[in-house]
Amino acid sequence: MDSRVTPLTDESYWTTLWDGQQHKVRHLRWAYVANRQLAKLFHLALAGFKEPTLIELGCADSLWLPYLARNYESDCYGVDFSELGCQLAERNLALAGTKGTIICEDLFDFAKAQHAVFDFVYSMGLIEHFSTPQVILEEMYSLLKPGGTMLTITPNLRGMYTPIARVASPKLLATHKVIPPVGLAAALRDAGFHVTEYGYTGGALKLSVVDYSPWRAVIGRWGHEVLCKCVNLTDIVIGNLLAAVCVPNQQLTSPYVYALCKKPS
Repeated sequence: MDSRVTPLTDESYWTTLWDGQQHKVRHLRWAYVANRQLAKLFHLALAGFKEPTLIELGCADSLWLPYLARNYESDCYGVDFSELGCQLAERNLALAGTKGTIICEDLFDFAKAQHAVFDFVYSMGLIEHFSTPQVILEEMYSLLKPGGTMLTITPNLRGMYTPIARVASPKLLATHKVIPPVGLAAALRDAGFHVTEYGYTGGALKLSVVDYSPWRAVIGRWGHEVLCKCVNLTDIVIGNLLAAVCVPNQQLTSPYVYALCKKPS
């Protein structure tokens, strides 16, 4: 671990989280507006690459690695320090009938041995779990080839999601550093990237961006299952309704912050 940065979580935090997922088989569901918008960002990021070499940083239980391996004929890698999370990522690749390499290692140790080897680097909820996200972005920069592309996505824990998180999962806010789009873009430029676009994404609603697992101890397993199904149904029905009337991505209700950037050639 780099001495300039302090993690806001530890391996036990993630093991507890992924333990609740290991008996569930998840799939990318295109009924969610968020997934459709994220797929467009991936398409934009990978435009111009033929059989790209790519890596997901913080890949535990990744559903996007199988998608990218299947749709972009890519040489896929994933790295994560959670052993259970890596097992779930490998399971997802196998279930999708795709190939990829999952590496169970600390990101900083991994980055020391890998320099300018990837065409595309992405993370979906990583940098906000560290006290100094800038340091993580510098590691991402070193992993990219000159001319390579990076996509960074973090949860938007501002707007209406802040009070929801305070009730549903107080620890969620304690383990996340809130990064607005302008701040993310500035940090990327400071790390040496050329930022091509940034903002909010994921549609006008995604209540499931908040973790509701702490409520399992309050309302029981079945009560928690019902709660999650209601949240997911709301995301699909209301999310698609808002998309149909062209409600834009914005700070108040959009679930994610993103930035797309390049490493100068």
